[in-house]
Amino acid sequence: MEEKESTLPEISPEVHPPKKTLRAALSWVLVGLVAFGLGALLILYLLYVPTRQNLSKTDADLKQANAAITEKTGQIATLEAEKQGLQKNLDAVTRHMALIKALAEVRAASQAVAANDYAGARLSLTEASATLDTLSTLLGADQKDVIAAMQKSAAQALADLKTDVKSAQPELDQLTKNLVQLEDSLFPNP
Repeated sequence: MEEKESTLPEISPEVHPPKKTLRAALSWVLVGLVAFGLGALLILYLLYVPTRQNLSKTDADLKQANAAITEKTGQIATLEAEKQGLQKNLDAVTRHMALIKALAEVRAASQAVAANDYAGARLSLTEASATLDTLSTLLGADQKDVIAAMQKSAAQALADLKTDVKSAQPELDQLTKNLVQLEDSLFPNP
């Protein structure tokens, strides 16, 4: 048998030594890292920084708006308290006006009785009764009995007018006295 010679191809020495290839690869990696870093910085300055500034401004605006809301809420509470005080004053003035109107009508009825004017006395007593009804709705439960007694007194004076005009005067005097006492108890003079 013949021996075949095995021939191995000859390995030729590389044109570029391994150090140069490694150096070239490292330089490309370095260029890539620098490009990546520059891209990251570009994104940071173009996107992140303006967004962060906008967020800071929005946060400051939110804090300012919350402070304004807190201030306005305090003002609303103050105004509500003031409104309640004014409403109490208005209710008191309305009650006082109704009481004075009833007293004025009873006194007008008294003057009509003194003048022997049946129609004037009847009209004034009818108005006084209507005002007493209104006053009854404006006063508390503790004064309802007093107002009911005054309404009965006004009805009695109206009945007395039908028989004799002058016979209503004692009832009118009592009604006047009761209205003055009610006014003094509800609205004492300082």
